[in-house]
Amino acid sequence: MFPVLKNVVSDNNNEELVTFAKTIDFTELFEHVRAFAGVGCEFHQPEITTNRGNVYISCMSSDIAAFCGPFAAILERCYFYSFSNGVFKDKETGEPGYWVSLNIRYEHKDGGSNGMDVVRAWYKNGAWEFANAGERR
Repeated sequence: MFPVLKNVVSDNNNEELVTFAKTIDFTELFEHVRAFAGVGCEFHQPEITTNRGNVYISCMSSDIAAFCGPFAAILERCYFYSFSNGVFKDKETGEPGYWVSLNIRYEHKDGGSNGMDVVRAWYKNGAWEFANAGERR
C-alpha cells in the first residue's frame, strides 16, 4: 500500500522528499505490526502531508477494540497510528529515508485515553528495519 498526497500546508515543499514518500510500500510495515501485536487489522491508506518543507506520512489502523480480550469491555476505541514520523535526507549519504513510531491509542468508555509505543520503523534504500516495543536498537 503506497501513500497518497493529502495536504500541502505551504508552498515551501521539498519535491524530492515528496516524490520519495510516494514510492514507499507500507505493506511490510503493516504486516509486521499485525504479527507483532497478534491482531488482524486493516490499515487505512497512508497520507502524505507537507509543512514548511517538512514531509510526513501518517497512517492509522481500523478499530481493534473488539479484539482486545478482557479490555474490549472497557475500551471505546483502540487503534494503531503514527505517533511521530518524518521523511528525511541522510546527512552522510544524501539518500532519502523515512522513520515512524507506531503507537497504539486506546480510548476508555468512561472517558480518557492513553497510548504507548508499539513498533519503531525505518525505511531506507528500499528496505524496512523494525524495533519492537521492549527491544533496544
